[in-house]
Amino acid sequence: MSKRTRLVVYLDKRYLLAFKICMLLVSLPFLYDVFIILSSGIADSGQYVVKRSEGWGYYAYLFKKSAFAFLFVWLGTLGSKEKLNIPED
Repeated sequence: MSKRTRLVVYLDKRYLLAFKICMLLVSLPFLYDVFIILSSGIADSGQYVVKRSEGWGYYAYLFKKSAFAFLFVWLGTLGSKEKLNIPED
């Protein structure tokens, strides 16, 4: 078994729901960008405009936006857990 662990945030129960909602709200602009990139086939980063058929720039921009969206969706769903209060002896 691998010794690698996934990114998990442990919070008190009273902060957990607010944290999840915040992470999902933060992911919305990135998800919107991914949707626009996939639907139009154009990656517009401000300085450069790359079409889907013009090389790796389109896919790099799409990967960057998808990675951030996945990070915040992960933290908003399965990546945040309630902290267990284990008494120390």
